[in-house]
Amino acid sequence: MADTGDGLRAGLVALRERHARRGAATEIAYWTIRDALRTGLLRPGDRLIEVDLAAALDMSRTPVREALRRLEAERLVENVPRRGLVVPAITLDDLVDIYEIRGALEGLAARRAAQRMRGAELEALREAVERMERALASDDLELVSEMSRQFHRLLRGGSPHGRLPALISLLFDSHGSLGLHEFNAPGRLAAAVAEHRAIYEAIAARDEARAERLAREHSDHALQAQIIAHHLANDVGG
Repeated sequence: MADTGDGLRAGLVALRERHARRGAATEIAYWTIRDALRTGLLRPGDRLIEVDLAAALDMSRTPVREALRRLEAERLVENVPRRGLVVPAITLDDLVDIYEIRGALEGLAARRAAQRMRGAELEALREAVERMERALASDDLELVSEMSRQFHRLLRGGSPHGRLPALISLLFDSHGSLGLHEFNAPGRLAAAVAEHRAIYEAIAARDEARAERLAREHSDHALQAQIIAHHLANDVGG
């Protein structure tokens, strides 16, 4: 790994403990490394050295090797000549591709949620929106972000089919290490909260077409905000 310091090791150990319930060592290694990518603990350009990861995770190299193969197949890591496995850099073209696919899948998830969500699931979705709105009013960006992630997890959970939630989750994770946040774009925070409210209301009203359209638009707006955040970051860096 590019950084084998105590901070990285401690972060990996904490993530490993979080995923210990998954049982099999390969599953633990896979979800630990994937979480490290999603949260930015492992950053674009970092090398993923099997022996170092195995030592940090306190396991043999075999499950780590299998986990890295799976992550490579999912394009969350890439094999670079003379460097080996590294965390890939995400380009703007990558972001467009990711968000276009994500929008289509999240639209389908919202449609299915409008068809199927009832009772406790719908109440949980409403609560996530209301907590997001209260966090916005108190200028609590961290809680807005947390509730946004919760909203999208619940939205994916509105489909009983295993493939759709897994695919959307993979797309979310595929740009997690970029280090940009759509809420950094001017005006995006309040707009995103309002969009979540509108999606919830469409789902609660059983308006399948509207729920799908709003979810697609939400993804489009998030992409545009990511692009703006990217340019702002480059301007500051320059």
